Amino acid sequence: FRAVDVDPELVFEAQLTASAGVRPPVDVVLWPEDVVDVDGPLAGSPEAGTLADLARTLGTTLVAGVVEDTEPGRFRNATLAWAPDGRVVARYDKVRRVPFGEYVPGRELVDRLADLSAVPRDAIAGRGPGILRTGAGPLGVLISYEVFFADRARAAVQAGAQVLLVPTNASSFTTSQVPGQELAAARLRALETGRTVVQAAPTGYSAVVDAGGGVRARSDLGAAAVLTRTVTLRQGRTLAVRLGDWPLVAAGAVLLVLMQGKVSALLAGLLPLPGRRR
Repeated sequence: FRAVDVDPELVFEAQLTASAGVRPPVDVVLWPEDVVDVDGPLAGSPEAGTLADLARTLGTTLVAGVVEDTEPGRFRNATLAWAPDGRVVARYDKVRRVPFGEYVPGRELVDRLADLSAVPRDAIAGRGPGILRTGAGPLGVLISYEVFFADRARAAVQAGAQVLLVPTNASSFTTSQVPGQELAAARLRALETGRTVVQAAPTGYSAVVDAGGGVRARSDLGAAAVLTRTVTLRQGRTLAVRLGDWPLVAAGAVLLVLMQGKVSALLAGLLPLPGRRR
């Protein structure tokens, strides 16, 4: 269901109910994206107190996706980390927003041409790499849509991430098509960075992907589940992290030149040269 059609309190309660299935000791508990939705800042809200209590009860680093309303028509999509003592110790605000999902480019113009009731407000873009520095280690974060961008994963690893977390929310999609694409992207990010990827979704796939791109655990669509796995914190940088997109850009440029040469040769064979009779 679209976010505008769902009561955020029901979503929050569903995550609390699922978390009752967590059996300590655990180092990290990952909640999905946009399952904590508050009017105004999170600090001082009832939800903040509940999350702090949960982290203390489980004795874990709790990572959860939070949406905060700011000024009218604007909001922040963030991932926060609570330490086992209940303190908020880290935060990352989503950098790559979904066009026409989390914000509308040229809203004033588009609003005259289309119904924007499903996207009533715009997300404020964050800055910097997705990294949460916690007692459980440096945790890289790609919030939902960001998993499709290799540069976000590289930035997190370059900032020291030893594992990648993907809090996501595919509630607008009723089939496996988009969740399947997202899981495939998570596998690519794991292969590129040499990091385990842990994904959590209220709908869509929650999954654990090892550093080789293998799916070690995956939830079913539309069914509540708690996945518990031991993952390895990894260091070092792969060639993909070191070199980025430049090898692909160079290979594409070479291919384009070769193709252009073949096209030119083909055209030369088809078209008569100036002054030549046929």
